[in-house]
Amino acid sequence: MADKLPKIFEDRIARITDEELEFRGWTREDMRARYLARMEQDKSSPQVGEMAPDFELELLDAAGKRTGQRVSLSGLRGKPVGLIFGSYT
Repeated sequence: MADKLPKIFEDRIARITDEELEFRGWTREDMRARYLARMEQDKSSPQVGEMAPDFELELLDAAGKRTGQRVSLSGLRGKPVGLIFGSYT
């Protein structure tokens, strides 16, 4: 695992207030360790310009109910696809 963070992360660690750290239950070293762990995990993530890994999802109807129909990313090859990740609850 890497042991040096990019300057932007070190700057964030330096700027975070003691109150924010206390609220999160972290120390600055905890925050640094979290950034280092995330950087290690991101090494296996697709990089800009690389093909996205294939995946399959179930289609929902207009009311948000499950349909049993499935669609895969590879099945949409050649068509514009927008991926939005987040919570809508």
